[in-house]
Amino acid sequence: MKKIIILFCIMILLCGCGKKRENITKKDTSNKEVIEQKEEYTDQNNTPIGIYDLSGNKLTKITKIDVSPYVESEIGTFQLYPSGDDTIILNNSFGQSYHDEWIKYPNIKIGFNIKFSLNSGENISYNILGPANTFDKWEYLMNYLYDDYANLGKGFYSHVEAEQVNDETLYTAFKMQSGHLIDQINSKIEFTVFTYDTDDDFIDSEYRGNSSYKIDICIENRPC
Repeated sequence: MKKIIILFCIMILLCGCGKKRENITKKDTSNKEVIEQKEEYTDQNNTPIGIYDLSGNKLTKITKIDVSPYVESEIGTFQLYPSGDDTIILNNSFGQSYHDEWIKYPNIKIGFNIKFSLNSGENISYNILGPANTFDKWEYLMNYLYDDYANLGKGFYSHVEAEQVNDETLYTAFKMQSGHLIDQINSKIEFTVFTYDTDDDFIDSEYRGNSSYKIDICIENRPC
C-alpha cells in the first residue's frame, strides 16, 4: 500500500512539472511571434507629398521659412500637394488639380507632425490627423486645416471643422498661427506632412512610414 501511495505521488509531481514546462514553452513562443511581427513591418505606401507656396498657378516647394511671430500672428499658410517636384505649374485651379492627383492614391490618408522645444527643456511632438487634433498645444501654436476642393468657386471660406469631415474631405492647406505662449518655444519648429494607410505606420505615436516631407520654421533669435 505504501508503495502505491509513493508511486501515485511521483506521477502527480511528474504531471505537474510537465505542464509547467509546456506553459513556459508557449509563453516564449508567443513573445517570439510578437517580436517577429514588429520586425516584419514594411511600408508599401510611396505616395509623394510636399509642402508648397502657391503664387498664381505656380507651386514652389518650401524647405525652410524664417518668422518673427507675436501672439496670434500668422506663421504661414502652407499648400500641400501629392508630388515630389520642386516646382509645379498648374493647368487648373489648385483645388481641382489637387483632387485630380490625389485620386491616384486610394485609401491613403494625410496627417501632420509638429515638433519643438520649450524654455523648460521639454521636447514637444504631436500629430494632427484631423480638425479635432488642431486644438492640441493650442497655447503654443494655433493650427487650421482647409479643403480647397470642397470650396471650389468660393472667394472666401473657413477652415474645416470636425463635424464637417467625411469620406470626401481633402486636406489641401495648413495654416499655422502663434499662440499666447509662443515665447516659450526655444527652438525651430519642425513641421512634417505624411501619408498613411493603417495604424501600423505609427509606433509610440511616431510616424515610421515612407511618405513624408519636413520643413523647418526658424523663429527669430531661436536656434535653427
